[in-house]
Amino acid sequence: MSKNSIVSNKNNTLPSSSAASPGAAKKAVVITAKILFSLVLLIAALWAGLIFWVHLVDYPILRGIALTLLVVCSLVTLRSSLSQSLYWQRWLAGFVSLWVLLAIWFAWLPPKQDRPWMAEVSQVLQFTQSESNPNLITLHNVRNFDWERAPGAEKLVQPTQPYYYKAVEKGGQDVVVNERWSERTVDLSKLSGVDIINSYWMGEQIGHTLLSFRFEDERPLSFSIEIRKEQDESFSAFGGFVKQFEMAVVASEERDIVYTRSNVRGEQVYMFPIQGLSQPQVQQLFRAYLQQAKQLQQAPKWYNTLIRNCTTVIFDMARAIDATDFPWDYRILMSGYVPNYLYDQGLLPEQLNGKAHQWDMEQWYINAHINPKVANFSFEDNQDPDAYSEKVRQGLPQPKLVP
Repeated sequence: MSKNSIVSNKNNTLPSSSAASPGAAKKAVVITAKILFSLVLLIAALWAGLIFWVHLVDYPILRGIALTLLVVCSLVTLRSSLSQSLYWQRWLAGFVSLWVLLAIWFAWLPPKQDRPWMAEVSQVLQFTQSESNPNLITLHNVRNFDWERAPGAEKLVQPTQPYYYKAVEKGGQDVVVNERWSERTVDLSKLSGVDIINSYWMGEQIGHTLLSFRFEDERPLSFSIEIRKEQDESFSAFGGFVKQFEMAVVASEERDIVYTRSNVRGEQVYMFPIQGLSQPQVQQLFRAYLQQAKQLQQAPKWYNTLIRNCTTVIFDMARAIDATDFPWDYRILMSGYVPNYLYDQGLLPEQLNGKAHQWDMEQWYINAHINPKVANFSFEDNQDPDAYSEKVRQGLPQPKLVP
């Protein structure tokens, strides 16, 4: 074979090779588009299904019909759209139209104040301020319940080491012995510190966050951003994504809102004192809670598991006061790791009784763990309004506010 014929054969093969490249690229684009389309449709269907599941809970037959139709419509739309079979445009247009109608209804769905609330969130926090002294605040509807475990409930054995699940297998065993709402007048010029409390029941990633404010001459007062559950309703992280719960600000005695978690429900509770804050900053944070309560009294809001929950609201308020001390961090969303965030930011005390300590994060969790400290703390012990708060702070620093 001559050299010219070899060159000619090579030239003849070049166009077919280059022509195959655009075809392969087009095929890859089509496959990618189909995958993305499938993911979007799947997410849309799951979101719609979650709405039906949560908001049709009182109508089980209707809920079953709605979910069945949703599954059938989603699968037919997906299959016909991917294969572009007959009438696929109509199926897709129908699915999108119904989804948009559901989205419009969901956006319109208003939060309410008048529902058959559970006892612990039945009242709305209110406050009045002294005309002669703006630091004197009287809080109305401060929760001060007595709680104990239900008769016949399994024995609660408190862990002696850090643990992040309920110490009992079955939840919902707390019983209100006395439903008591009280008034407390506090002097904000007597604020002496603040503690962050994390309560765990489903693993170390997620916890409920509370704040307790310490006073020079008064027992601490706790604030908690809560879901406002209706009677016979229980917490649902998924329900919090689709407007199942309104939001509530609860002011409470620690002997109520912390005790019921550690000594009645068996949740694992940890207390972390905060250092480096000034009294004006702590006063602003206290007032921020009051403003949150006032806003909810005027216009209720939905609780949202991701963006408006017990932890994000706290850090939104704190960042509004000083964004430098509280920079944004993913652990604000993964609320179980808030103590680690505080440690990395240098907000956990480095001294105990005036002497430096070298606690790492593991030692902090050991010393901050409330449950072992109150393992033998009884219902009768808890009738002393100060006893529980003193017990849970044993062995913990009490940092002073900075000038």
